[in-house]
Amino acid sequence: HLDNVLDNNVEKKDNTKTVFSNIQEAREYYSMEHEANPSAQWKIIDFKQDDSNKNTAQATISYNNHTYNTTYKFNSDGKIQNIDSHLQQQQ
Repeated sequence: HLDNVLDNNVEKKDNTKTVFSNIQEAREYYSMEHEANPSAQWKIIDFKQDDSNKNTAQATISYNNHTYNTTYKFNSDGKIQNIDSHLQQQQ
């Protein structure tokens, strides 16, 4: 499934720390997240395209009782190339 949406060289950063740098590491990351939190769900709270070229988008994501502000950058094929996620301060 990830092959359909992620670029082979996809990179994800959480609060500026690199979490994964390619699709194989992404598979391992999401598998470990699911094993650690099998009942947790990813929920999109807000989503908007940033520009007319449609190569970036902003989203607010809820996961495991945390909320993240996330920027997605897409390659020319429409696959996610970069994910930059920042944990919102808890109120």
